[in-house]
Amino acid sequence: MQQPSLEQLNDIIEPGQAGWWPPSWLTIAVVATLLAGVLVLATVLFRRWQKSKVRKAAMKQLLQQKDANIEQITVLLKRAALAYYPRELVATKHSRTWLVFLLAPLSNNERASFEPLLQQADKNFYGTEDNDFNQNYYQLARLWLSKDLSKQPGVSDV
Repeated sequence: MQQPSLEQLNDIIEPGQAGWWPPSWLTIAVVATLLAGVLVLATVLFRRWQKSKVRKAAMKQLLQQKDANIEQITVLLKRAALAYYPRELVATKHSRTWLVFLLAPLSNNERASFEPLLQQADKNFYGTEDNDFNQNYYQLARLWLSKDLSKQPGVSDV
């Protein structure tokens, strides 16, 4: 048997690089999942940003009304709360229950400093207004509005 001559052999031709199109099903699934995740994240962040505008506007209005009475502060806080909580929850809160609602997201130290407001709530919300109570209520309103209201306890926690 005779060996073929090297001149009769053909060169090996390497195939070209594989194209990226069409992508594999796995690639399509990964990209679709990533796009859905980005869309959900963008929606959540946009809604949070819109709600924080309400809180910031309420804080700005509160700071402009340093001599506001209890009713004005309560109306302002309830309007801000409606952006974060269901109307049924906010509408049922008044006097002591409203103060408990405002105190719920505060730390133990912050809550302890405003506990005396609870004992004076009925007298000041429905009777004669006490200047000390007004000042403490104003400070509580400022503290409550400075918190991230979207992270506060929900309906079941309050």
